[in-house]
Amino acid sequence: MERDKKRSPSMPSLEMIEGKAGIHGYISRTEGVGGRIKESEDDFFVEEILDVDLKESGKYIVIKVTKRNWDTMNFVRILSNALHMSRKAIGYAGTKDKRALTVQYLSIPLRDGMDERIKSVKIKDAEIEIAGYLQRRLKLGDLVGNRFRVAIASVSKPGNLPEIVEELKERGIPNFFGIQRFGTLRFITHEVGKLIILRKYKEAFWTYVAKPSETEDEDVRRVRESLWNERDPKTGLRELPKYLVYERSLLQKLREGKSELEALLSLPKNLKMMFIHAYQSYLFNMLLSKRIEEFGSLKIIEKGDFADFLIRKRGYMVSSEEFVEVKETNFGRVRFLSENGYAFLALPLPGYRAELKGWAGEKLQEILENEEIELEDFNGEYPEFSSKGSYRSAEIPFDFSMLEMYLRENDVSMEFFLPKGCFATSFLREVMKSDYAYFLQK
Repeated sequence: MERDKKRSPSMPSLEMIEGKAGIHGYISRTEGVGGRIKESEDDFFVEEILDVDLKESGKYIVIKVTKRNWDTMNFVRILSNALHMSRKAIGYAGTKDKRALTVQYLSIPLRDGMDERIKSVKIKDAEIEIAGYLQRRLKLGDLVGNRFRVAIASVSKPGNLPEIVEELKERGIPNFFGIQRFGTLRFITHEVGKLIILRKYKEAFWTYVAKPSETEDEDVRRVRESLWNERDPKTGLRELPKYLVYERSLLQKLREGKSELEALLSLPKNLKMMFIHAYQSYLFNMLLSKRIEEFGSLKIIEKGDFADFLIRKRGYMVSSEEFVEVKETNFGRVRFLSENGYAFLALPLPGYRAELKGWAGEKLQEILENEEIELEDFNGEYPEFSSKGSYRSAEIPFDFSMLEMYLRENDVSMEFFLPKGCFATSFLREVMKSDYAYFLQK
């Protein structure tokens, strides 16, 4: 069964789906160029820029993988099987979407003959080469960022691109968490996270495993609907397709007599943490949407706000991740740096140690009350189900001097760099303003 072979006739709009992720409106006013992305894997190219120095020897081999139509987690699963090792042994600095041509780096523990075993591995639509060595495994965050090359096909107004870019220079590019953050097709990862935060583990389990969605394959949706109503793990194990690895794994735990909580705790650590992070991302997107609605620009930084500062790393401008409260004593300096492109507004990612201050604190408190959530709820019973909270730049630290644009009659191409944690689709949605649901493509 192919994942995206059949679709519901009542497919929701992109605006509706983005709304589920807390994304509302645009910051630029110029009509978008329109068009479609990801019609072919080669139209969306992403290359990781590592933030580590590779060596000629070490305890870990670092491989460079160029792959088409492979998301990171599935590729790691296939690679680990080919090398006869646990998936947990393979490290990576970032995750990549499936429908793209991607270049990323993975680390593998060095064992006798491992170099030759790696060279002998053959995986469809993937090229593997040894890039170097490290004394430790790669971990999430070992990136400066990613380089992108994106082709937008079937555009209606390519001539609008320069004007849109000028607006984004003036107002800032919203640093939304892209809808990819919220799962594949169903976009329920943050819903699961909220239920976990509220310690409603049984509901979280069944939401993840069985909650149906109109954006999913019709055959799979029907299975989920049955499973959602009957809560019978035997039915799920018999009828859910093999590629839904984690759903089947959770149902198997129930078959073995485990509770829903015990089953959830059996998931890989990164996936468990992803639930909580997705819910934080949803709340952040809601807050950022409100900021844009009220201020119309991300360049306005007031006393009581928090600021993020830019630094140059390996030739690229990125966040320092040193967030500072804007007070009377530093307001002049922050404003000067902001006007010169070296300080950006930052908004909170809620957690049990977060402080609600200024405009962001007031608005976040309103959002939390509507969600019937308190900050203390983020102090979960298990480390993977907890978060202290942090801050994130409200604006993508975008170096417009590195943006290259190619305009033609029916398509637009762009090359640009984004720091780690920033979503290319959050930039592209401002450019396109299209209702094209790229993430629903096969």
